[in-house]
Amino acid sequence: MLAQHEELQLRKRLLSILRQKNEHVQLYFDTYGFTPTGPLLAYLRSIKGWANLRRADLWQVVENDPERQIEWDGGELIRATYGFAPSQTATRLTEVEPPEHLYYGTHAKLVQQTLAGGLLPIASELVQLASRTEDIGMPEDTLCLLTVQAALARAAGIRFFQGSGAFWFSEAIPAAFVAE
Repeated sequence: MLAQHEELQLRKRLLSILRQKNEHVQLYFDTYGFTPTGPLLAYLRSIKGWANLRRADLWQVVENDPERQIEWDGGELIRATYGFAPSQTATRLTEVEPPEHLYYGTHAKLVQQTLAGGLLPIASELVQLASRTEDIGMPEDTLCLLTVQAALARAAGIRFFQGSGAFWFSEAIPAAFVAE
């Protein structure tokens, strides 16, 4: 269990990360601002003083936050309830040819809606994708992985941009190019 001052420090750090204020943090965020807890925990453990951080510590912060600034159902996905920054990605990236397939992670409750409506950049100006499924997180009860036929979407005129590492960005992707 975290001491009160540790909980406050962790809450501030989490909010900064989940609101996407630090572009040096290599985490995948879906259109709605969710990121998998596994990579988030791995990143937090790399910070001095947090090597022994546990999922239970994250849960403690979420449960004790009087303003309910963090949304997490205890599963794989977590996000800032509000205040995550719209991306300025398009102005910093160059358009490139994507690989044949890219991947998108979304909450299980949103799969049918996403398959019907495609991928839309709702909370930012672009859709964030990954070239490897492991960069999104492990599918569990709350996280579902979708496959994007990126090369076909590009041939249809959708623009793609490569971010840092395994992350990619695109304009809205019609449902015809998205599958489970």
